[in-house]
Amino acid sequence: MLQEHQSEQEITTPGFSEAELLKLLADNYQLSGTLKPLAGYCDQNLLLSTDTGKRFIVKVANSAEKPLELAMQNAAMAHLTNKELAVPHALANQQQKQMTRITDGSGINFNLRVLSYLTGDFYADINTKTQTSELWQSLGQFIAEINNGLSDFSHPGAYRFFEWDLAHGFGICQTKKDLLSSAEQVLVEHFLDIYQTQTMALLSQCRQGVIHNDANDYNLIVNSTECATSITGLIDFGDMVFSHVINELAITCAYALMKQADPINALVTIVASYHQHNQLTATELEVLLSLIALRLCVSVCNSAQAIKAQPDNDYLLISAKPAWQLLTQLKKQNAYSVLCQLRLACGFETDSGKSKTDITSFRKKHLGKTLSLSYQQPLKIVRGQGAYLFDEQGRRYLDMVNNVCHVGHCHPKVVSAGQEQLGKLNTNTRYLHDNIVNYAEKLLATMPDELSVCMLVNSGSEANELAFRLAKNYSKGTELLVVDGAYHGNTNACIEASPYKFDGPGGAGAAEYVHIVDLPDPYRGTHLGNSPETTNAYADSVNKVLSNIAEQKKKPSAFICESLQGVAGQIIMPDGYLSAVYEKVRAAGGVCIADEVQVGFGRVGTHMWAFETQGVTPDIVTLGKPIGNGHPMAAVITTQAIADAFVNGMEYFNTFGGNPVSCAIGSAVLDVIHDENLQQHALQLGAYFMAQLEQVQQDFALIGDVRGLGLFIGVELVEDRVTKEPATDKTGLLVEFFKEHNILLSTEGRYYNILKIKPPLAFSKTDADEFISVLRLGLAKFS
Repeated sequence: MLQEHQSEQEITTPGFSEAELLKLLADNYQLSGTLKPLAGYCDQNLLLSTDTGKRFIVKVANSAEKPLELAMQNAAMAHLTNKELAVPHALANQQQKQMTRITDGSGINFNLRVLSYLTGDFYADINTKTQTSELWQSLGQFIAEINNGLSDFSHPGAYRFFEWDLAHGFGICQTKKDLLSSAEQVLVEHFLDIYQTQTMALLSQCRQGVIHNDANDYNLIVNSTECATSITGLIDFGDMVFSHVINELAITCAYALMKQADPINALVTIVASYHQHNQLTATELEVLLSLIALRLCVSVCNSAQAIKAQPDNDYLLISAKPAWQLLTQLKKQNAYSVLCQLRLACGFETDSGKSKTDITSFRKKHLGKTLSLSYQQPLKIVRGQGAYLFDEQGRRYLDMVNNVCHVGHCHPKVVSAGQEQLGKLNTNTRYLHDNIVNYAEKLLATMPDELSVCMLVNSGSEANELAFRLAKNYSKGTELLVVDGAYHGNTNACIEASPYKFDGPGGAGAAEYVHIVDLPDPYRGTHLGNSPETTNAYADSVNKVLSNIAEQKKKPSAFICESLQGVAGQIIMPDGYLSAVYEKVRAAGGVCIADEVQVGFGRVGTHMWAFETQGVTPDIVTLGKPIGNGHPMAAVITTQAIADAFVNGMEYFNTFGGNPVSCAIGSAVLDVIHDENLQQHALQLGAYFMAQLEQVQQDFALIGDVRGLGLFIGVELVEDRVTKEPATDKTGLLVEFFKEHNILLSTEGRYYNILKIKPPLAFSKTDADEFISVLRLGLAKFS
């Protein structure tokens, strides 16, 4: 690996000749023999072999090395030697001092030391494939004993600013990451975001003390390179510093995990052994993986700086390669899953909290009996990351239905944006603030030009409720047209606009002002297929309702329709349906509302907004769910004319809508969608996933239909493809089967026979393949 030392100040590297050094050794230490140069970044290091067969390390420190810090190293080595730990120690010279001041021919002063020699081989020279659990256990134990040995050590030289102190790692990376390529920056920033949002606040709870700070693979000595089973020594105390004790273990692991096919296996073994000899706290375990990644980030950033200074030095590129490889491996790991493995290995109780039985009982008694739960045996979910959720035991579940956490559970950039703004200000829109203006401008830029007014609220239900008010004020109409099977929210007005609710259990049917039009379902609807004929036939259903309204001397206020039908069954409407319907509604004086609460923000892949797939521009668009990646916010986007008609003397004010925190979060979501190219990801992965599902459909008659756009997909299960009898019971059994195989899924549609597939856009090809594999197993079982 690249030698890791500070380079900010002017350094003169010593260059004494062999003859000069032999004379200095004879005069000051009464030592003689032969010298062999050793590797050194800016110091002069040599191996002295005496005539009597003894060996010593001769070190001449560079001109920038402070005597106080060299004295600290000597004192620490002596301290650990007295505790019978295998480290070098400094020999005393003729004046009983452990440092000898020497001067070169140019009059520059240096400090000479002679250290005892540790026998053995370098950890770095071990073949990775021959490393064993026994060696990792020894490593964990040895570093624990070093930390134990230093726990009562203190020295003024340790309280220094040092570039390789992980306490400064975040800042070091921020100043040097611009030296990396674009792809490398993205990888480093991923870990820096996690450190900033999740780790930094916990460090104040971690133990501090003087640490060695550089147990890398060239500083650790092993008993053999052929069959290494134990750590026999630790050298090079030049990076010692007062810092968080957990940094010692993080740095050790950062090097030990390099080139490992299964780095987490090695990590768990090392940490468990360390914990047996130096008990870690729960918080130290919590931050460990992030600190390991931070050390690697510091290493590659400093390497980039060295490469810029020496662009022709191929070794620098090669030496940084293992760190990049390990960072890539760690990015694929789920931090909470790793934490649970570490906690289990160290004997900690899992993050269980209240029992599932107690929580369920309390919910039934005090949270309302209509608050439903998924699955026959409910899950207790305590963490989320990317496309995954984790229960209290650390079990990982692939989340296939959460379109709310659109860019991935707990995306660090979104979390960071919320935390940062929450620490500054959170108030209402009666005060001027940049965030609401900046966010509205960014959001409106994704919309057609006609949609130029943004009104921010707190939920999709509230957005639709406001949309109804806007439509009535503008159109002066009273009648609302809704699509059969639709769901638009949980307020009174939204329930009355939702046939899924008012025609379902406990519903009272349609209100007098609400008119249901046919669900444009190409698979199970009144008119089958996707053709101009079916489009016109479904649009004619709207025309008939409009005619009935006109006959009653009434006027439509609005037609509301999800751009893709979600609750009704993950339905892709016939091409041109909205265009045909919008023309008829507008001709009758009504307003056209596109409900994008479930389907917007690039999920369809081809476009940012699902209404664009129908070639229309709505009069009002309602947004929610994915807009804040789980944060409660929503929006209504409309035209200037409709917004102006709402100005009738009554103030519209929303206490929380458009607050600075929500706007910061919403802006971060848009940035992530853009920066991570998630719309294109949804398009490409959705096409791959659909192709795989269609292949499964060919193999299993239980699948009647596969439909979708991007990562909005429905799989309809039927008992018979001709009669299309819904396979409701088997669909429910299949959902439970998926849960048993750690995949979370749900159903939609009037008969609950449609698998709803709307994963976070962090969903990957590997995840898709996992789903397909389990789907095949489940279909084989229930067919």
